Amino acid sequence: MLTPELFAKVFDMAVLAPDTREAAIRAACAQAKDVDVAALYTNPCWTPVVADELAGSGVRTGVALGFPYGTTTLRTKLAEAEEALAAGGTALDMVINIGALKDGNLALVRDEVRGLVELCRGRALAKVIYEVCFLSDDEIRTLTGICVEEGVDWIKTSTGSQGLPDAHHLEVMKEGLVGSTTQLKLSGVPRQFTLAACLWMLDMGVTLIGTRSAPRLVDEYREHLARLTTSTVHD
Repeated sequence: MLTPELFAKVFDMAVLAPDTREAAIRAACAQAKDVDVAALYTNPCWTPVVADELAGSGVRTGVALGFPYGTTTLRTKLAEAEEALAAGGTALDMVINIGALKDGNLALVRDEVRGLVELCRGRALAKVIYEVCFLSDDEIRTLTGICVEEGVDWIKTSTGSQGLPDAHHLEVMKEGLVGSTTQLKLSGVPRQFTLAACLWMLDMGVTLIGTRSAPRLVDEYREHLARLTTSTVHD
């Protein structure tokens, strides 16, 4: 069973609302450091602030690229990635061109994925966002194959702006990861995401969960462990 400290590292926090102000970004950084989550994600304009606030901590500076629609050009996405890295980003999540995947334009999709991985190599984690609510099982399998072949660190379900992922989406994504080093990130979950659901997803093979509710879930996990300890003592 995970310790509370390791459980906290299951989570990526994110503050991505378009009306977010600097005070909220700095407050989220303080919260992320206090809980010691894996990463805190913001939109690219906040990367210098986040990198400064998180310097010296164990929390990565996350940057959302092509967010939330994935419809910027390849050149724009790679320029965003380069700027994010230069500003201190250490975990980059990029939304793929969903329409290109559905059209069968796999060359463009592969160029996006490969470009991200090459820029991040040795500098940051590379994560690719699918937006599974738009994709068929075969499209998910095709994209997973590309991501595995190109060496993506994590494949990620959703942005949270369009539709929710479900257990079936996770199963299909997981199928393509067997024997690879690429891992599975669940995101796009509702704010009221429960501890029970979280533990279930971890049992399914998810290794990262993106949610703003990470502090609450870590607190609930500590209480859960305390109850188990008390129960064991009484037994």
